[in-house]
Amino acid sequence: MSVSPSPPEKRRFFRGGRFSFRSFSAGSFGHVLWIFLKYSVSVFCLAYAFWDVPLTDLAAARYSAAPMFGALAVSFAAYAMMGVRLSYMTTPPLSFRSTFCATLVGLAMNNVFPAKAGEITKAAWMGRDNGVPLQKTLGIVFMERFFDVNVLTLLNLWFLWDMGEHQTAALFAACLACGWSVLFFFRLCPRWAKRFTGLFGSGGLGRFVSLALLGVLENMSARRLAWLSASSLVVWCFYALEMLFCVNGVAGLSLPLTAALFVFAVSGLGTLLPSSPGAVGVYEAVTVAALERCGAAPDMALAAALFSHALQFLPVTLVGSVIFLKGR
Repeated sequence: MSVSPSPPEKRRFFRGGRFSFRSFSAGSFGHVLWIFLKYSVSVFCLAYAFWDVPLTDLAAARYSAAPMFGALAVSFAAYAMMGVRLSYMTTPPLSFRSTFCATLVGLAMNNVFPAKAGEITKAAWMGRDNGVPLQKTLGIVFMERFFDVNVLTLLNLWFLWDMGEHQTAALFAACLACGWSVLFFFRLCPRWAKRFTGLFGSGGLGRFVSLALLGVLENMSARRLAWLSASSLVVWCFYALEMLFCVNGVAGLSLPLTAALFVFAVSGLGTLLPSSPGAVGVYEAVTVAALERCGAAPDMALAAALFSHALQFLPVTLVGSVIFLKGR
């Protein structure tokens, strides 16, 4: 009986100890290239952040414990508010204990694994604990993240306008308004939403786009939009307060409130760029650039950026990992 040869993409990469370039499919090459580009961005950003900063000066930085614990407390208050926001996205509300734990686990997974795997983990955790279908919890999580991006975009639009970049701000505002108009149109005409998602095919990308878009559209009721607007404002106020603690209370930079908010807005957008898990490198680079624009010395800016990122990375990753291991 003859056996048909396996397709090129399924052949072994190694034959007799030698690497076969023919074993690479176009998809494999594209995946490797994407990983290389993401980590190259992180390395480049780290090099920029550490450029011309003596490591001895960095090691000499000493911070008092009180503002450090204050910043830590504010960060976990933000995580708790994120749990409250998720809890009241359904009727009846989901268990706060479940949504809070899911938030911590999701943030921990995002810090460790690529491709925002924490968002899928968060949705699966909430669905398992509350007996809710995964598709519904994924829609809730997609809507939550969509609102977070909107809040950051609006904050950066404010700073663009304040800095005199009126044309750029108006262009971004028009794009934001156009995006919301398209969403409301799809909400009113589901048939067109289905046609749009069909453009991405029936593969993995098509299913993801369909699930994300339909999840957002299903949560666009007036009640949920009002709740998401109010709760997201509280969440990001906590995050802004955390940044204020870091740059003024911990690092002692004495920035005015508007400058601290500017640093917060730029650093938040920086974490959305494709990079290594946890935005290592990218966060430091954009935060250092923003702080230097506000007049901070390079060494102080880097020290503040490293502490701020460590505060967002280490505690929640540790706590979230413990919860995951105990509750999986």
